[in-house]
Amino acid sequence: MSETATAMDPREAGDGIAGGLPHCVHADPGVTDAGRWVEQAMPRLEPALLRAGALLLRGFPLREAEDFRRVVAAMTPQLRGYAGGTSPRSQVAEGIYTSTEYPKQLEIPLHNEMSYSVRWPGRLYFFCATEPEVGGETPLADSRRILQAMPAAIVEAFERRQLLYVRNLAPANARYNAWSKAFETDDRAQVEAHCREMDIGCEWQPGGGLRIHERRPPTRVHPLTGERVWFNQVHLFHASNTPMASNVDARIEAGLPMAAYYGDGGRIDNATLASVREVLRAQRRAFRWRQGDLLVVDNVLAAHGRLPFDGPRRILVAMS
Repeated sequence: MSETATAMDPREAGDGIAGGLPHCVHADPGVTDAGRWVEQAMPRLEPALLRAGALLLRGFPLREAEDFRRVVAAMTPQLRGYAGGTSPRSQVAEGIYTSTEYPKQLEIPLHNEMSYSVRWPGRLYFFCATEPEVGGETPLADSRRILQAMPAAIVEAFERRQLLYVRNLAPANARYNAWSKAFETDDRAQVEAHCREMDIGCEWQPGGGLRIHERRPPTRVHPLTGERVWFNQVHLFHASNTPMASNVDARIEAGLPMAAYYGDGGRIDNATLASVREVLRAQRRAFRWRQGDLLVVDNVLAAHGRLPFDGPRRILVAMS
């Protein structure tokens, strides 16, 4: 191969990468065509991704969204959309989105993308178009290790009773949390068809809103490695993730934008969620973004989040 790149030892890279997550691949100065290099390197990158759960490609000539799109096209033949997603984001090109438009002063906890769904992205591709000045890291955690560290009683209860995710979406013309934005259409028939296909219960509300609910397992098995992983978003959906966490009764909880229960409808107590979050925090690893970075995440093997930030920050995402 005429263009090469070298795998950096995170301890020597000076990138703030701890524990080998993500595994960092740094470009040699001679690399001029990132898409061509990636296409030729995929046989070597694939095993590394499965081992680590995430790869960080650093120092490659990536500057614009179109550079990002070309490199991702070399990794996957087809990108997927975000219909049914929960994070506020905008599409900037076909298959390319802003990573999130969640307020910058708030943290997005670790999660596996769309793990509440029957059909989730297998891989995520993040591109740093503008590196943040302060904060704004995208922390990662190994989903295999999360499961190993999770209290056995919680895993057993979640497995036995399963999990129920509930969302109350606003009317189609609402500025926030509109069902038309979540499903990328204002056609009710298309939304209903999508819900049937994805095993989502849905009820239209009198004011034009939409209530949806999905019953899912708390763990999954990776389709290639056969490894069992922690794979859910109960800590994001649960009422304890709201500012009013200590004062939420069943009536208030039923009207929240998102809520999570046991699969049989039983409420999950706050103490259980506190234990889940403690494990997630302990497993979290973070690195500092640099302009042009490309982060590839196996969405089953690794969870990701976002830390608060100040100043400009522009991270784009694609999914396959």
